[in-house]
Order: sequence, then C-alpha cells, then structure tokens
Amino acid sequence: MGSLRARSAGFSLFELVLVVALLAVIMVFAIPQYIGIKNQAHSASVDVVAGGFASALSMVRGQWELEGRPKGANYTTHINYGGVIVGVDGERGTPTSDKTIKVDTRASAMNAKQCQQVLNVILQDAPSSTLSNEISTITKVSFLVRYNAKKSQCIYYLTHHLNTENIPIDGAVMAKQVGFSYFPITGKVHTFKN
Repeated sequence: MGSLRARSAGFSLFELVLVVALLAVIMVFAIPQYIGIKNQAHSASVDVVAGGFASALSMVRGQWELEGRPKGANYTTHINYGGVIVGVDGERGTPTSDKTIKVDTRASAMNAKQCQQVLNVILQDAPSSTLSNEISTITKVSFLVRYNAKKSQCIYYLTHHLNTENIPIDGAVMAKQVGFSYFPITGKVHTFKN
C-alpha cells in the first residue's frame, strides 16, 4: 500500500512539460485569432455608429422640412428634433451644432467642436468622444473628433485603432485609420477603414 500512495502523489515532470507545451501551441494560434476578431468587432462598431448617424441626419432634415424649411436670422437656424434643439444649415437642413451655438449655423461655418456637438445631439446615447490631443483622454473615449475645413468634413476616428505616437490633427483623413466622416454641406456619411 505504501508504494501505491507514492505513485499517485502528483504529475511527473514529463506530464507537466507536455501540458505546458500543449498550452503554448494553443496560445500561439488562439491569441492572433482573438486579436483579429476583436479588431473586426471594433471596425464593425464604426459601421453601426455611422449607420445610426446617417439615419439621424435624415430624421433631422425631415424635421426641418416639416417645420417649413426655416431660415433663422443672421444665418442662425434651430429646429426641435424630438425635444432636442439642433442647429441646422438654413439652406440644407443638415445638422451643424447644438442649441449653444447662437450665431451662424451654416455648414460652411462649422468647426471640430460643432462636429462633436452634432454627434452628441442627434444620436440618442451617443458614443463618447473628445477633441483633446491628450493620450490619457483619447484612450478613455470611443471617437476622436477632427475637422477638415478644406472639404467641410467632420471626421470621427475610432480611438481603438489610433496610433498613440501619431494622433490625427484637423485636416484630411489620416491614412490607415478607422472611422467615419460627415459632410454637412451634402449630408453624406462615409466610413473609412485602413
């Protein structure tokens, strides 16, 4: 009986090495698959947010039409979008700001701050966003907001895909990034991915 007890005391060194080797092989294949699936999920979230954003744009423009295409004084137009006051371009009906903008809601007068306001005001439970250049702030939100004045384009970068060594600035869409753009002059939304 004493020899039986000594034999069943634990795993042999060979068995432990075999288990560790099998786990290492599994991890070599599983981790890249997991990272790929995670990146695909983040990229798909851009499609969802951009789709919801485009739908909300249509609803805001529809409300502008229902209100008789108002044109406010001094290029300042606001509409009531389901109880939320939205600044719109008085010629196009496209959203350009929230109720805090008291002057010039034209699409041609937009900036990055107004792009962020549009994201927050037209989407119910909008994703978190920032205008900051601080990496500690950027990593805590879903989207980094920038503006391209040349094209009158709001740019919403998915922060999960950003390189913290090369944070996008206002201007053209930075290559190899994931996100979506809003063109307030035309009301179009486009996604971009790597």
